[in-house]
Amino acid sequence: MAEHQNPASAAPVASAAVVGSGSAASMGHLLGAGRLAHLFDVLAALEDGHAHDDVRVLQYGDSHTASDMGVSAFRRTLQARFGDGGRGFAAVGRPWSTYSLDGVHTGMEGAFVSTRGHRGAPASLEGRSGLLGIGVMANQQRGRAWDEVAAPASRIELAYAQEPSGGSFDVFIDGTRAGSVSTRAPDTKSGWSVFEVPDAPHRVEVRAAGDGDVVLYGMSLDRSQAGVVVDTLGINGAQVFTPLRWSEEHFAEQLRHAAPDLVVLAYGTNESMQPGLTDAAYERGIVDMLGRVARATPTASCLLLGPPDMAQHTKGRNDWSTWPRIGEIIAVQKRVADAAGCAFFDQREAMGGPGSIIQWASEPEPRANFDRVHLRRSGYTQVGTAFATDLMRAYDEWRAERGLPPKMANR
Repeated sequence: MAEHQNPASAAPVASAAVVGSGSAASMGHLLGAGRLAHLFDVLAALEDGHAHDDVRVLQYGDSHTASDMGVSAFRRTLQARFGDGGRGFAAVGRPWSTYSLDGVHTGMEGAFVSTRGHRGAPASLEGRSGLLGIGVMANQQRGRAWDEVAAPASRIELAYAQEPSGGSFDVFIDGTRAGSVSTRAPDTKSGWSVFEVPDAPHRVEVRAAGDGDVVLYGMSLDRSQAGVVVDTLGINGAQVFTPLRWSEEHFAEQLRHAAPDLVVLAYGTNESMQPGLTDAAYERGIVDMLGRVARATPTASCLLLGPPDMAQHTKGRNDWSTWPRIGEIIAVQKRVADAAGCAFFDQREAMGGPGSIIQWASEPEPRANFDRVHLRRSGYTQVGTAFATDLMRAYDEWRAERGLPPKMANR
């Protein structure tokens, strides 16, 4: 079963050429593919019919991740081969006004507000906002928060805070009351409640009873069939330093419960625009974050996803040039990935290298926004598909090296 308790105009996608071997092996724009041994092990067990658990990928990042466009392309490509394990994580309601996932429509009203920067949050929950790092909450008042999810799910797991001032909430699925949850507990900790439902799209609504604080971290949508689950965990404006401000104990609790097989860190764009941030300070931040991930889930594979290309406008002239700091940020990420035993995927090179975003934004049907920072859906889809394609090609090479029969040879 899928429950994972514990363990039009487009450039060509990345080349399938393999360079090197072992931990240094590369596939197209995926460097260090040999460091993904754990991920490949569980993918093989799933594909060969020897596993009943999902293979789960968590991607943390900034607005590129939060848009869910590239992640969705990555998710669709992997699920087409290895099976659809479910939609994965979604916030309940709107942790920020523009929060959006592909195929998920959210809303909230009444007392529910974002936990980000809200002064009414219980002091005991400082730095504790679930897997995403931002949730929604209602203080001693009634409110409603809901998600309408187009993807099918047969198991819905709600995550929330338990603490001394906790209140209760009712859960409605497809308009019918499915149960009530109390979040009051003597100590502060995370709680999870599971609802089994028919395998279909669902509307999930939470109604705070108004008898105490209700803090919702989000929900995970799973299916009874085993497959791949990819969680989109991006926050607009985030840097790698953002999750370092969260409680490490709480972060570890959340990661252990999610039990990922691969953790992807996709930061760098916002760091490239931060004045005074040195390479050394940035490197320490990545190392610290990878350390937290390794301590929480020591068996999971890790991967740094380099930022897309980025350009700056020349004052007084109507032209653009590559933002030089992006290349420096990418160089730091490659160095850290190599030292930490993680893989690295170069999104900028997958786009065509420095200056590619300038070209993408000037096309008749642009693949990049006019800000020359963000991509459009077609651009994110192209890069996300290239990432998944290189990953699967590396996996096929891994199978061949181990004498496993080839799969999907005509893909």
